[in-house]
Amino acid sequence: MRILLLAILLFATIHFVRLDLAEGTIKLASFANEPPQCDEEFNVKSIPITTVKGDSIETLFALYPIENSNFMERLTLFYKLNPHLQNQQLIGGQQIDLPLTLEQIHKCSNTTR
Repeated sequence: MRILLLAILLFATIHFVRLDLAEGTIKLASFANEPPQCDEEFNVKSIPITTVKGDSIETLFALYPIENSNFMERLTLFYKLNPHLQNQQLIGGQQIDLPLTLEQIHKCSNTTR
């Protein structure tokens, strides 16, 4: 019987110490040092391209790939650079800007209360 009570007491002590470390006084003591707020911005480098009859956005992306970028991100950048092409097909001889590189810029600022 003593072993069972000792095990329950030990379990309760370990549980309360773990709970205090995770959610209690130690975690609350760090409220004064809030992490800086970071805004991520993207710097896009592009090149002007003259399209040829039969070109599509997919073929241009295949000819000029970007590392670490998926199709939807690149398509969003393409339409930011070429807003006049929304809901249109590419026409031969058209001048467009094609995104080539995508650099991520972190702008962090410390905010104090």
